[in-house]
Amino acid sequence: MPKKEITFSAGDVIFKQGDPCTSVYTIVSGKAELFYEINGKARPIGVKGEDETLGANCVLEGSYDTSARAATDLTVSAQSADEYIAFLQRSGELSPNAGEKGAFSDDGDDGFSFGFDDEDDDKPAAAVRWGRRPASARRSRSAVSSASENDDGGFAFGFDDDGATKPLPASASLVHVEKPKPVVRPIESKPVVLPADIRRSPVREWFKEANAEKPAFGSVVLLASVEGDADGAIRDGIYRVLSQIPNMTVKAVDKAVTDANPDRGAMQMRAWLEQHRADVGLYARIDNAGRVLEFHAVRPSNPVETPLFSAGGRFFLPVRMTGEQQTLLKVFTVSAITPTRLEHEQLLRLFLPTLIGEIAAYAAKPMVGLTAEEQAANLTAFANVLSWNGYVNPAENRRGQATALYEQALALLPPHAPEYVFVNRQVGLLRQMEAERRDSVEAYRVAEETFKKGLSALSEKYQPEARGDLNLRIGNVRQKIAMQTGAGEDFVAAMTAYRDALKTLTPAGQTERWADSVNGLARTMQLLSSYGTKTTLLEKAIE
Repeated sequence: MPKKEITFSAGDVIFKQGDPCTSVYTIVSGKAELFYEINGKARPIGVKGEDETLGANCVLEGSYDTSARAATDLTVSAQSADEYIAFLQRSGELSPNAGEKGAFSDDGDDGFSFGFDDEDDDKPAAAVRWGRRPASARRSRSAVSSASENDDGGFAFGFDDDGATKPLPASASLVHVEKPKPVVRPIESKPVVLPADIRRSPVREWFKEANAEKPAFGSVVLLASVEGDADGAIRDGIYRVLSQIPNMTVKAVDKAVTDANPDRGAMQMRAWLEQHRADVGLYARIDNAGRVLEFHAVRPSNPVETPLFSAGGRFFLPVRMTGEQQTLLKVFTVSAITPTRLEHEQLLRLFLPTLIGEIAAYAAKPMVGLTAEEQAANLTAFANVLSWNGYVNPAENRRGQATALYEQALALLPPHAPEYVFVNRQVGLLRQMEAERRDSVEAYRVAEETFKKGLSALSEKYQPEARGDLNLRIGNVRQKIAMQTGAGEDFVAAMTAYRDALKTLTPAGQTERWADSVNGLARTMQLLSSYGTKTTLLEKAIE
């Protein structure tokens, strides 16, 4: 009967663990992945290719002991379990003397020895024995073994020395079926270090199927080597921690980011991310004392949206991490993933909230053994995690806790820290929201002072766009104050802030912020005309 060919797309499930074994599949083209399901989570155990079978070792058990899915576009030929068993019977693999041809003890030409010799009738008759299977046959991969053997290695078949028939034991059977042992995935203590810069050639592009890398189902993190880590022990330790995250593949490369400038280091990581098709990159730098690692999480480049303020991608952890610190490393790495695929969203929605619940109390306090700037960077990073988690999981709203962490970080950050401007902007926005809720002029003035602190740390020459954004925020707050006080000074300050924002913002580059600045300036002028009888600086404001 001809075999039936079935086609699967990448990711399709062929059969599940525990289902009745009704068919045996032979791979015609493509690759399939075998995996165990433990507590609803997939644990890959291997990949099979062309001419290999799926489910062949389960036909005698009656159910599949593993699950299988298509790693690539897959074509298989299927035959029923009954047909496969019939094939085994025809081939002799299910018979008790499978592979025994020529292995019998032979004193004569007939291949049997009945224990007596025609030339010497005085010799006592020996028991009839079938010869033992050769060692190579006993080590066969088949799950079917021969019947039980007696003490001296022969099969229990024939006569005793006294000529009586030797009965078989009650527990003996002609066919003994051995249950296949579960394949346990070994714990990988060291990564397979890949070249950071892949050398491409036409032959490699033509024969992509020759790539030995495992197919990845889920998020991919690219881990760079650590400068000064000669034996790779630090990198391997980080790899072991990140490998515990489910449905996430960690790739390690053989090069380290040596540039101390975070922007140039991020550019180098993005080049490697593009070559290895990873979702997020992670590199670390060790301090001079060799005790603290400065981590940087890098996202792929996004030409559509370039953020003016970036913080939270930098965090500090000791080289020898405790359990809580290892959990923090997992949290910061997962939070750096931009959810562009379903696997990313599942990781952020299912795995991240559990980790946050375990580590929230520990991460809300400054870490002992770090400097004030390093502690503030960690607090900022975790506050960003809480804000991001509240956006992805609306039920997990921790805005109050995030606000407290930003306030703590602002008290510890020096003005030269990369997170200083970002944290001032975040705290200013939170204070502005609180002022709008309370409708308080004093609260508005506190928010304005916070924005001005961040503005003072920006370079007018090298960070004009960020200055334009903060001037826009100051103008919005000043407009709220002027609407309540009616003072001409407040109207003038609001219009001045909007004009400063328009000096650096352009309609082509920052369309939304530029439009908000124009709208705010026009709105302030309109309000000023309505308060014209109350102000003493009307003429100056119009000028």
